[in-house]
Amino acid sequence: MSQERKEAVSRLIITAFVLLGGLLLLPYMGNARAAINWEVFGGAYSPDLSVNANRGAPGSQFAFTGTGYHPNRLAVIFVNGQVVGSVITDGGGSATFLIDTTGVSDGELTVVMETDANVSAFKMVTIDGAETVVPAPGGFTGPSFGTTGNSVFLPLVNR
Repeated sequence: MSQERKEAVSRLIITAFVLLGGLLLLPYMGNARAAINWEVFGGAYSPDLSVNANRGAPGSQFAFTGTGYHPNRLAVIFVNGQVVGSVITDGGGSATFLIDTTGVSDGELTVVMETDANVSAFKMVTIDGAETVVPAPGGFTGPSFGTTGNSVFLPLVNR
């Protein structure tokens, strides 16, 4: 097959894909523009991460609840960019965990809960020695993860 013929076949295939893509949108004709967004096509999740308190002294135990995640998936927990543990979301896409700040210096902690496909949410908590220690809520279930609160940075190399 000549090069010109190969290019013509390639253009024909690309044109067919574009036209078929347009046909897939026909069921959405007449809908308001705002009603058609990527979430309609992707079945997207809108995760949220909540915490029982946003300030506490070193030694506080912050209770986090993640909702709106993919159901029955492994969720990785990060604190200031470091992996501290993981949890499995339940059938409704929720999970709970504690972050124990024993030995953490004063400063900000960014806590992220992320499942595969980059579905994530974060909350920031402040560690301040002038605050009171926040205990774990009574009856709270979920694993407890410790942290140093230190961030991970790649080394800078000069030549």
